[in-house]
Amino acid sequence: MLGIIRVLTTEDENVLLEHGKKMYEYAGVQSITDCIPNQPNGIFDEKSEQEANPKIIQLARWMEERLKVDAITISCAADPAIEECRRAVNIPVLGAGTCGAHSACMVGSKVGVIGITGEPPGQILKELGDHYHSYAFSEKLRKTTDLLEDGAKGELMNVAQGLIDSGADVILFACTGFSTIRLKDHFRQHLTVPVVDLVEAQAIAYQLLGQGG
Repeated sequence: MLGIIRVLTTEDENVLLEHGKKMYEYAGVQSITDCIPNQPNGIFDEKSEQEANPKIIQLARWMEERLKVDAITISCAADPAIEECRRAVNIPVLGAGTCGAHSACMVGSKVGVIGITGEPPGQILKELGDHYHSYAFSEKLRKTTDLLEDGAKGELMNVAQGLIDSGADVILFACTGFSTIRLKDHFRQHLTVPVVDLVEAQAIAYQLLGQGG
């Protein structure tokens, strides 16, 4: 059983469980999800990440001790507190950004990253290395909750197409909220390069751990 940590605080079960549902649909991964408290806009800048880090570590410990999961994934592109969690628990800890970056490097050599923050997550840049091509975002979509607005998918498609026009041969999401709105499904109807979804990438990584479905 995979423990999924969401850094967006929500009481909407459809939103909360979306990543787990997608992992099951995509790869048959069995999971249980919980979110950290008091982060209604998720992680979107350095301050919100610093506020979230101790909450993530506490939740990881609780999942290991009380829920008896055999691995944990932090379903956030920035991989917040991933190293601290690895030191705090005795089971594998995955991060959405790291998983996505590795997947993107397998299918392309010029990775265009699309997100909602002013700069790409540092962990993604580190993992991409020489495969990194460029990064883009929309000024209209800067928080996870903005992605639920009408026209968000069209706006993001224009951003992604700009990356492709500049030479990117694969698009990597740098926001797990894109999975919540099923953005990859929309992109596949319009774009001509591979698209790496962070939630799907986490499911693949969990399978590679050999923990089963």
